[in-house]
Amino acid sequence: MTGRWTFRTRSQRHLAVELFAIPAVIVLVALLLYELTNHKIHNPRPLGGTNVLVTARSDGGSEMSFAAASGGSLFGTTDSFRVWASTDGGRTWRRSGAPSVSCGFGWPRALAGPRGEEILGFLVERGCNRLTSALEVSTRSGANTRWSPAVQVARPTWKYGFDDAPSLAVDTRSGRIYAAWSRNLDSKHTTVVTSTSDDDGRTWSAPRTLSPLLSYPHWTQLAVAPDGTVYAAGIDVRYGLWVTRSTDGGHSFEPPHRAAPLLANPARWCGLTGFTPIPNEIRTCSGPDPTLLADGKRVLVVYDDAGANGTGDVFLAALDAQLHPLFRARVTPPDRGKSEQYTPTATVDPDTGTIWACWYDTTYDPNAHRAWFTCSASHTGRTWTPPERAAAQPSGTDDIGFYAFENGLYPSVVAAQGVAHPFWADSHVIANGVDAYTAALPELDAFALFGR
Repeated sequence: MTGRWTFRTRSQRHLAVELFAIPAVIVLVALLLYELTNHKIHNPRPLGGTNVLVTARSDGGSEMSFAAASGGSLFGTTDSFRVWASTDGGRTWRRSGAPSVSCGFGWPRALAGPRGEEILGFLVERGCNRLTSALEVSTRSGANTRWSPAVQVARPTWKYGFDDAPSLAVDTRSGRIYAAWSRNLDSKHTTVVTSTSDDDGRTWSAPRTLSPLLSYPHWTQLAVAPDGTVYAAGIDVRYGLWVTRSTDGGHSFEPPHRAAPLLANPARWCGLTGFTPIPNEIRTCSGPDPTLLADGKRVLVVYDDAGANGTGDVFLAALDAQLHPLFRARVTPPDRGKSEQYTPTATVDPDTGTIWACWYDTTYDPNAHRAWFTCSASHTGRTWTPPERAAAQPSGTDDIGFYAFENGLYPSVVAAQGVAHPFWADSHVIANGVDAYTAALPELDAFALFGR
């Protein structure tokens, strides 16, 4: 009996040792892997500017839109639906009032009008559910005035109809506001519609279908050239990356032109669940993420797509004012086929004409577990300065991916007077969340450093 008891005791001891030792080894291996694959990484790209936290810890967001207002001030919002403003070039930020938003859904859009007015567009949940949504717009005459009551741009077409993926643009001559968005027509069909307002968003024209030629259109973007020509771009199955224009104030648009083919095109199924359209574009249609720019001479579309080596790259498609193709260029430099560049945003500095593009970039992390928000500048769109980091510290790609799927991921960049101000969702500080950060990137430093 004693021998049997001794045997059992020894076996139990060995078992206990194994129960403690095996998890300890697993933890040790995990820590070593973390150190080797995540922690000890170095990005030698120069840091473009000091990082500034825009939002308070509890007010972050992964969808953001900012604009340069009159007098050089900056303002914008995230999907937290709080408005933030800076009057010192982005060095400090404060809350700046906010329109009353009930059951916000996302897709914030910030615009500055020609008379100093500030314009915000966003989606709200009709009935506070996740199945139906509507586009609303609020405006104010300046930073120290109240926001107007939010106006619903258009009533739904049916009980479960929804609006999704809005874009806003403003004519700097007349102040006319243009809106375009994906509109659910019935249980099986969606399209892209446009509407206009000539009274600072208080009333809107009846929505018009942008083009019946588009097939499964998504991610519509708007831009107004200095001469008043309205341009629209997006993705669909038939054209890939398409672009069109209106020369009659948005009443009608020309047949779409192909701006560029897409190797990775999610258009056909990304807004459907069980063959039924749903308001889910920013979460499931991620991929090209186009930004449309129009400077009066050219039309530029900055977007991401699969590159020749199969990984994500950022590209620019350039067309003339009549939408004749000019060239297609890669914004991001060649890589070894292991890094990803994705979710770009872009702008043109109205004072200098410089084009800025920014994106998330995993270069210098061999396992693509970390991404730095990164920017580059160009005078022509054909050649670009070597990238510089906007983000001082990288964010976890798992965190970024989670927020892209859960809430949507939409960075922003504004440029004026020779300085670019990127805004991005950053996860390197806050656990299980994201903060909104910005930095000021002088274009003179970028071009002087790299000689372009």
